[in-house]
Amino acid sequence: MRKNNILLLAIIFVLLMSLPLSLAAQEGRGKGRVRGEVYDEAGNAIAGVQIMATHLQSGTAFAGKSDKNGAWAVAGLGTGYFRFTASLEGYGTTYHEVRVSQFSQNNPPIRFTLKQVQVSDMSTPSIQDEGSLALFEEGNELYEQENYSEAVAKFEEFLLSNPNIFQINLNIGNCYREMGEFDKAVESYMKILDKVMEDKGSYEGDEGAAKAFASIGETYIKKGDLEKASESLQQSIAIFPEDETLAFNVGEIYFNQREIDKAVEYYQMAIKINDKWGPPHRQLGYAYLNKGDYQAAVDSFKKFVEVAPEDPKAAEIAALIPQLETLIKK
Repeated sequence: MRKNNILLLAIIFVLLMSLPLSLAAQEGRGKGRVRGEVYDEAGNAIAGVQIMATHLQSGTAFAGKSDKNGAWAVAGLGTGYFRFTASLEGYGTTYHEVRVSQFSQNNPPIRFTLKQVQVSDMSTPSIQDEGSLALFEEGNELYEQENYSEAVAKFEEFLLSNPNIFQINLNIGNCYREMGEFDKAVESYMKILDKVMEDKGSYEGDEGAAKAFASIGETYIKKGDLEKASESLQQSIAIFPEDETLAFNVGEIYFNQREIDKAVEYYQMAIKINDKWGPPHRQLGYAYLNKGDYQAAVDSFKKFVEVAPEDPKAAEIAALIPQLETLIKK
């Protein structure tokens, strides 16, 4: 029996030491698809509505457009939380935040109801012409194909025609980051921060600024500067504290620095914001394993399997739970 326990502990050690740094690992990309419809307040279908699906953890965006029947679909989505935004000139912009599973064929449809407003009242820019939409989609396709240099060219061409949509610098920065051109990546993200500061005079409460700081943090991770990464990610949390993914990412930084107590603090912060999101529960379980607190690890892993049964890691974690419970009883 002692031999079995030693073997189990060895397996746990291997699991802990082989954990990858998981910040936006898949950039929100996958095989998932979400569809829906857009109507006005009278129940009439609206054509030509721009649908943007933004992965809340990575900031990666995907686009779609409603047809004459008001129907739309966005594909290529990974598992995670997305913000779906509907916008059209002459209507108020609206959004829904939902969890998408790339392993499900039945992600819930999203119905938007747009209200007509004066154009001058609109605050959120949208892509208004087919040529710009095509450039945007081509850039995303090239990124998915890991053809980052050509993706940058498409996004920059898009930006020339749509300078008001400065958030595209997030996509450009992501391309440079993946090419290993870290200084150019940070420069692109800084353009977002500069524009926010120019427009508002402050970063406080601005989600775009928070995402830019988070992306800067991830860039420093890839560069190997974990101290600057931690500073940037903590700044993103200070700007937009209600975003669970930002807290989670800071937890990941501390976990990989083996500062386990700090990691636990930020994983718990993410869970407090949204206890229905699986990754913080999973990583909190691993953190407790590092501390040798098997009961707390089991509790976290059970919650992870409960809230994220379709996660690729769910089966592995579910199999580990009874083995840990055996250790607890010893």
